[in-house]
Amino acid sequence: MRLQIKGVKKEQYEKYLELIPDLKREKAQKYITIVLTLVTAIVLGLFAINPTFSTIANLQKQINDNTFVQQKLQQKINNLSILQQKYSAIQSELSVVNDAVPTTTQIPPFAAEIQSITKDSSLAITSFQTSQVNLSVPPVGKYASFDFSVTADGTYQNIINFLDKLTNFQRVIDLKSVALSSSNGALELSVKGTVFFKK
Repeated sequence: MRLQIKGVKKEQYEKYLELIPDLKREKAQKYITIVLTLVTAIVLGLFAINPTFSTIANLQKQINDNTFVQQKLQQKINNLSILQQKYSAIQSELSVVNDAVPTTTQIPPFAAEIQSITKDSSLAITSFQTSQVNLSVPPVGKYASFDFSVTADGTYQNIINFLDKLTNFQRVIDLKSVALSSSNGALELSVKGTVFFKK
């Protein structure tokens, strides 16, 4: 049923009808636009946004790992700084420690020191021996050693002075035996011990 407007010809009426939008067609276009927008969003989400989120998550994990590593490295730097300070504080005393347990046998300096303390104690050395050191055999522990023996003559007080100096010796030694004997009115001291060194 078409309405006829008075005073308007049929051709003009149809022209006016063409200017009025077709509501059914416009509604369909809107639905299609919405559906295509949703489909585009889903496709973008699956193929563009999802990899971006994966990349962001991966980068965040790398940042967390790098932060953890940086914290550990900073902690190590701080520990090394503290160790450097402590090392600087005891550096003057290290020579005493190195002299107490040297890195080599140093038998000639050891023999010279034994002769020096026997001379200072007014004892006469009758014999001094050291055992052979096999440097090609690795030590059982951290340290290697060699044995020594000293025999000297002197008075009782001189022997006490010698033993006192020997027990306060700068180099680490282990006295195995100390024996006194009397021969022709003089006292004879016999000392056996072990001297240590780092190998």
